[in-house]
Amino acid sequence: MAVGGGAPGPRGRCGGGALRRAAARPRRGGTRAVVTDRLSLDDIERAGAAIRSYLPPTPLRRSFALRRAGDAYLKLECWQPTGSFKVRGATHVLACLSPEERRRGVVAASAGNHALGVAFAVQVLGGQTDATLFVPETAPRAKVEKLKGFPVTVHEEGATYDDAHALALAHGERTGATYVHAFDDPRTAAGQGTVGLEILDDLPDVGAILVPVGGGGLISGVAAAVKARAPTVRIVAVQPEASPALPESIRQGRPLLEYPAGPTLADGLAGGIGRIVFDHRDLIDEVLLVSEAEIEDAIVALVADDQVVAEASGAVGVAALRSARWRGDGRPVVAVVTGGNIDARVLGRLLAARA
Repeated sequence: MAVGGGAPGPRGRCGGGALRRAAARPRRGGTRAVVTDRLSLDDIERAGAAIRSYLPPTPLRRSFALRRAGDAYLKLECWQPTGSFKVRGATHVLACLSPEERRRGVVAASAGNHALGVAFAVQVLGGQTDATLFVPETAPRAKVEKLKGFPVTVHEEGATYDDAHALALAHGERTGATYVHAFDDPRTAAGQGTVGLEILDDLPDVGAILVPVGGGGLISGVAAAVKARAPTVRIVAVQPEASPALPESIRQGRPLLEYPAGPTLADGLAGGIGRIVFDHRDLIDEVLLVSEAEIEDAIVALVADDQVVAEASGAVGVAALRSARWRGDGRPVVAVVTGGNIDARVLGRLLAARA
């Protein structure tokens, strides 16, 4: 996968190990780098220090919707300023860029949430960094409309994320802009892994953390951070039944970078995984799959019982905890609600169907 690189910028504090090696890789447009480095606790703690002044910790709140799951909590990443956890990784990558890299600009591909994260990071980090964002024509309108409020250039092109990704890489080749990967970059995953550190700070006796998995950057960072500090905590990956790319990758013994997902409301989790999550797979204790009906039920329950608006991809952990398949051990459990950028029409339809 193509990654950005370079020495830390004036505010950036990129750590050692995997992050230094990622920063040293070639960074121009179409250059691809295989991520084989494991994240360290130091990497993630340094990422936390780099982004803390821009992104205060999000709330951890006990959930009424999950009352049957025992002592259960929601990590409300849907309350980030962009409505998604993706802003953590994007902000960390941009904080790591050198002044020269910022001058050349950045480019990213996204179905919406990562693009919002890059746009936010460009705005709060200041300077004259130009950001060019490619989103597929099928991207949720709620996310695209939010993008219009940031000083970035948005191209709605391509039928799929893969199309947008190819266009972004080509733009990087032409212009020298740094490609900011949504998940398959150690710096992105380290920023996202700060979610795990915040959970441990707020709930030291947590027994399990359920993490939605699409590309896998979030669970890679969370697992690396949590297992280093509290190795008995269970890390549980959750995917939609329509796109079980992670368990299938583990079964085949190789990362399925592309996966023919079926139709799913959790579009942010559809498709293949990244190499980085495959390199961290031994830190994942369990993978749970949830149905479309369970995802829809979780979205409605979050609104009705917890007054929380979650997009489908962000609600799969709640769906898993509400299912009969969940088996806890009596310790507190946390579902990471990764995003809240749901189309108002979709939410209205789901609520009306259960009124």
